[in-house]
Amino acid sequence: MKLWDLIRIANRNLLRSKLRTLLTVSAIFVGAFTLTMTNGIGDGLRDYIEKQVKNFEGESLLFVRKKFPKEDEEKAKFGKPQEYKEITEDDKGNRIDPNTMIVSLTQMESLAKNLSGVKGVTPAYPIDAEYITLDNKKKYRVSLGMLSEGFKQKLVVGEMFDGANQIVLPLYLAKALDESIENLVGKTARVTYRTEGAEEFSIIKLKIVGVSTKGMFANMNSFVDVDTARQIYTAQRGESRDFNRFLSFTFQLESTDEKVIAAVKEKLDEKGFVGTTLAEGKRRTYDAISILKIGLNLFALVALLAASFGIINTLIIAVMERTKDIGLQKALGMGRGKIFLLFSFESIFIGFWGALLGILGGVLIGNVANAYLTRTYLESFEGFNLFVFTPFSVMSIMLLVCLIAFIAGVFPAFRASRLNPIEALRYE
Repeated sequence: MKLWDLIRIANRNLLRSKLRTLLTVSAIFVGAFTLTMTNGIGDGLRDYIEKQVKNFEGESLLFVRKKFPKEDEEKAKFGKPQEYKEITEDDKGNRIDPNTMIVSLTQMESLAKNLSGVKGVTPAYPIDAEYITLDNKKKYRVSLGMLSEGFKQKLVVGEMFDGANQIVLPLYLAKALDESIENLVGKTARVTYRTEGAEEFSIIKLKIVGVSTKGMFANMNSFVDVDTARQIYTAQRGESRDFNRFLSFTFQLESTDEKVIAAVKEKLDEKGFVGTTLAEGKRRTYDAISILKIGLNLFALVALLAASFGIINTLIIAVMERTKDIGLQKALGMGRGKIFLLFSFESIFIGFWGALLGILGGVLIGNVANAYLTRTYLESFEGFNLFVFTPFSVMSIMLLVCLIAFIAGVFPAFRASRLNPIEALRYE
């Protein structure tokens, strides 16, 4: 008997007891459906984060901040008091306060000069604004952010900064100012902001050089160049006690080589700082999503485990009901291997049909949910689909379910292959 004949007979044998097969397949369906939905959520999150990360480019940037000493972290975790450490000075005469995360402009510039592989440093200037207007027409609220030197944003129209007093608008704001967003490039917008102690708004004229692509992060802020950010920051915080003191800053590296980045990070670590690249942030986010997927998939695997006992039960009963048939087949020359394969194929088919129905059901429900959610609760999340079904995930689920079904069917199949043909023919 050929392999194809065994497969055809195995599939046909499932119809001998339709109700029992249907119930077993239904149990597999629940597990496969749950796996499809949980993988869909994980892939949806990953796809969305990937789209957001791709809106920004900055492979040669290192985001730097001071790090907490490990002993201080442990004490803070368990609510223990932390010892006050005296303020010291480095060899350049810069004051170093180990009790704060704030770093002065002088400190970070000195740090950059003493590190090989670093060609520049940019503080993270905290700035804000009130509204933006074009040609003194309608006013719109605006949130300002700064792009560090070497940090680029993907644009729908226009180019990145090539000088001072320039701004990149998010797509939603650009369309509010002019439906034909390409007309905005080159125009001058008026941005107003508050300064400390002043009752009236300050105004700065900024040239619109581009409009950013869609995306949650990109759509949150209008971005200005470093010189403009420094100008606004000085006007807003120039009289503040913490002027030119920052929580974080960026290094522009001379190379994107991993060895160069690793060497700079090692030197930073020795000096009490921690540096992170965009790629590392991306990897950490993906790791977090993977952990979430594993946690969600555990629930589906429990359902599949329970269903696997149903497969064992179904096939054991099938072996008992077909004992005489097995004896006759063995008496006519069918070997143990083919008997084993016959029942193994039956278990695999139970898994296959359950997985197929579960995947189709999951994809259908997921797409319906996406259509509804993107028009309601997720409307503000540009380009976000809660469920994303990739061919790799779908095939992985199918193979996993079939593998579990095969393993569940090994014992009944082995039992059937071991039957003595003479005793099987006498079985009542």
